[in-house]
Amino acid sequence: MVKIVLNGLSEVLVLGAGFGGLAAAVELRRLLPPEHSVTVVDRRDMFSMGFMNLWLMVGEKSMPRECLFPVRGVEKHGVRFVNEEVLEINPVSRRVVTSGGVYNPDVVVVALGAEYAFDAVPGFREHAHNFYDLMGAYAAQNMLKDFTHGHIAILIAKPPYKCPPAPYEAALLLDSYMRRRGLRDKVEIDVYTPEPQPMPAAGPVGKRVEQFLTERGIGFHPRKQVKQIVDRRIVFEDGEAPFDLLLGVPPHRAPKPVRDSPLVDETGWIPVNPQTTETRFRNVYAIGDITSVKLPNGMFLPKAGVFAEAMALTAARRIASALQNKPAEELFNGVGYCFFEVGDGQAGKIVANFFADPAPSIMFEPPSPRYRDEKVEFGNVRLSSWLL
Repeated sequence: MVKIVLNGLSEVLVLGAGFGGLAAAVELRRLLPPEHSVTVVDRRDMFSMGFMNLWLMVGEKSMPRECLFPVRGVEKHGVRFVNEEVLEINPVSRRVVTSGGVYNPDVVVVALGAEYAFDAVPGFREHAHNFYDLMGAYAAQNMLKDFTHGHIAILIAKPPYKCPPAPYEAALLLDSYMRRRGLRDKVEIDVYTPEPQPMPAAGPVGKRVEQFLTERGIGFHPRKQVKQIVDRRIVFEDGEAPFDLLLGVPPHRAPKPVRDSPLVDETGWIPVNPQTTETRFRNVYAIGDITSVKLPNGMFLPKAGVFAEAMALTAARRIASALQNKPAEELFNGVGYCFFEVGDGQAGKIVANFFADPAPSIMFEPPSPRYRDEKVEFGNVRLSSWLL
């Protein structure tokens, strides 16, 4: 197998070109002198903002290509991009095997995110449209165009999953979409989840989301453990629910090269120091959805892009300081925000400190057109900073 030489004074290898990986790579390149090399590796050559999937699903974006951006754009910011698949990670020796060769960098940042475990729910792949996937969202868009009456079910298969607000945003956007078409009285919308409430880690904000659903006539069904999907029926441990169109959030898991490595713990994800993003292996960091960060109240930090970015900046700044023999003072504080779409061109804003003790401190700013505009700008700023 080919040994890859990166030709830098120090070599930093970022595994994954998602929200966290791109943020880390660009920040590292900004902070490090040119003699240090920064390389990002990903099997995908296109990047998409996950929240654009919802816009594609309800027709606010017409085609998938409107949501895709070449990862190679990161090279405009001085980062080397390698379009290869990560196959093996040895965190002890920092040896990384890809489909193109073997790397032995000085520092590794694992940002491979989560993958979908469709087969964990029999029938999911055959019967559900995964709107967390760009093409799944596009398939749902095409189904919705011809949907005039019946039952739409939104199923959360199993926590944890990326972007916890998204299934509830999907329900509210569908409600708005059907009202615009004059079909809402002919369409039932229900959300099924194994969790006790929407976004349990968000506490009272999750209960406010449940109120939004109730106000819009959207059924909410907590503590529903799915067993299988068959013949337009979701089979739960305690009953069944019929559907005409099923939009699903599949079970998530760590990608195989991470699962097969000693990086993971009993959660199936990579535990890290909550403040520094360091793993238990020297000069190996992990950020974003691939991590498991336990909160003071025993819950876990939500898997959300804003936290992937914040962890990325923490990791990048600490790595850059260490490589330049400077004090590494940057700490991740568990503070973040996201925008919660409710339809009709409006969004609320959730601001949270998840490291607050004894429980997260969370505020919810009511929906308005302003926050919907801020969400659009949030995405545009990141794309400009990383790829454009």
